[in-house]
Amino acid sequence: MNYSPVRVEARPDPSPSRWLWLVKWLLLIPHYIVLAVLWVGLVVLTLVAYLAILFTGRYPPSIRAYNVGVLRWTWRVNYYGYSALGTDRYPPFTLADVPDYPARFGVAEPERVPRWLPLVAWLFAVPHLVLLGALTSAVSWNTPDGYRTSMSVLGAAVLILGVALLFTGRYLRGLHDLLVGVARWQLRVAAYLTLLTPRYPPFQLDQGGAEPVAGPAGPAAGDPPAVQHHQPATQPPPPDAPAGPPRSSPVGFIIALVAGVLLLAPATGLTIGGGALLALDGARDGSGYATSRVVGLHSTTAAITAENLEIAGADVWTRNLADVGGLRLTATAPAGRSLFVGIAPQQAVDRWLAGTAHDELVGMSIGATRYHRAAGPVQGVPAPDDQQFWLASASGPGTTTLNWTVTDGEFAVVVANLDGTPGVVADVRGAVQVPDLTAIGAGLLIAGIALGLVAIGLIVLGGVGIGRRHTPPPQQPQAPAPPPLSTISA
Repeated sequence: MNYSPVRVEARPDPSPSRWLWLVKWLLLIPHYIVLAVLWVGLVVLTLVAYLAILFTGRYPPSIRAYNVGVLRWTWRVNYYGYSALGTDRYPPFTLADVPDYPARFGVAEPERVPRWLPLVAWLFAVPHLVLLGALTSAVSWNTPDGYRTSMSVLGAAVLILGVALLFTGRYLRGLHDLLVGVARWQLRVAAYLTLLTPRYPPFQLDQGGAEPVAGPAGPAAGDPPAVQHHQPATQPPPPDAPAGPPRSSPVGFIIALVAGVLLLAPATGLTIGGGALLALDGARDGSGYATSRVVGLHSTTAAITAENLEIAGADVWTRNLADVGGLRLTATAPAGRSLFVGIAPQQAVDRWLAGTAHDELVGMSIGATRYHRAAGPVQGVPAPDDQQFWLASASGPGTTTLNWTVTDGEFAVVVANLDGTPGVVADVRGAVQVPDLTAIGAGLLIAGIALGLVAIGLIVLGGVGIGRRHTPPPQQPQAPAPPPLSTISA
């Protein structure tokens, strides 16, 4: 049996409530909010720990204590909630170990962590993540009527567990052992990814509330000392060491952590926004147009539309930035066919296509487009080139290009055959005229990076401070024993 220094224990309630699981999601909202903050801190502090291991070979004790505490808190909440429904005892709000709580978590501290491990641990964990993802993730697929999603394997198991409890009053221990086994696997992988242990997690599902007994093979390189390997299956994780002398209030560290997490969101937005504007600016051609990739459109109806395009404030932008306001659409038809491309007020297009089936473009991804088909028979429409409501249009064989100066209003873009017959096929590329965005993009990017550094600093300050409160005090060296009396007499 492959030994893991990660200790996950669970003790199900003998007679859980029939109905409480129906409202646990509501009772756990405070925990979910706190854990969202703590997990952001865990990700940031783990990256700091990676750097510390890479350059010093040491895992900072305060960061280790914080990460272990977050995983412990997460396991208590999951065991109470919808990972096992194992207990009705409300989880405590603490990173510390609670010896009498039904769900416990601990990690034996390794003697050393290889310096190279931060570079490849994430890669080594990929097989585990694939297998666990297959067990815990829902499956979504696209249909003509939209996306469909199925329940995950573990979600179905928890649902069966809850329904059986609700109608029979019996807690299915077999399903409990299975769910705890999967959670134990997840926590082992999480501990490895956070480098709380360098021991690679085993590919095995150790079911049940008690940890399995270590095998006779003994420890591998980098494992905890051998004395920690041969714990009996019923032995709980090692509790936190005594805290030592009284420590300062954690309020300041909590405020720093929360402030850092809150600042991280706008910092990320500013950084992404600034980078996107710089990328858009780099894509501009000599006329100031930024061009999209080619999108292949096809429909058996007489028209393909992009509808409800609402534009506001165009005059203001055009007045303030003279080179803003141009839209260009280029459509290429198959050989021997002629296309029409036009833009018009939404109401005018609705009247023209009323009662006739047409496909509205509602989504695009790489290699795929999604449409919503309007009700009506598939039939031809009056020749689009003969209509008088177009604000801008272009038509002809081969490649046609529409140019339009943006104005306020609600509009629709139409791609159709020049004669209005069904069966539209076209490769379309869009372009928008934008101003020089270098200054704005660089400013947002610099502001985002600066704010992100402040946020990371606050998170590290808060997380390290909180973790230090749960770090055992250093062991004092023992004084040498006095020599025997016989030696003194001699």
